[in-house]
Amino acid sequence: MADFKVSEATQEGKTWKAVGINPETGKRMTIQGGQEGVEVGKKNPKSDKSFDARHDATGMTPKKYVNKLRWDDKAEMGSSVEIPDKLFKKKSK
Repeated sequence: MADFKVSEATQEGKTWKAVGINPETGKRMTIQGGQEGVEVGKKNPKSDKSFDARHDATGMTPKKYVNKLRWDDKAEMGSSVEIPDKLFKKKSK
């Protein structure tokens, strides 16, 4: 499991960023996501259906994993999240 710290996004239009070490490369990485202005979790009663409709069609990635935790109210700003190592793809040369 890779430990990533969730905080306020620095990229325009995004709401969160997660910073940690990619277990495949050993390098620090930043993931940014969330759509500015969209309420998540308990603040949006349609959140589960809305998130699932947009994200379940394709495979899970580290970014989608953190986004799902945010939508499920399990990744507050300032908290740390554990991302499964298997979600980090090995880069082919």
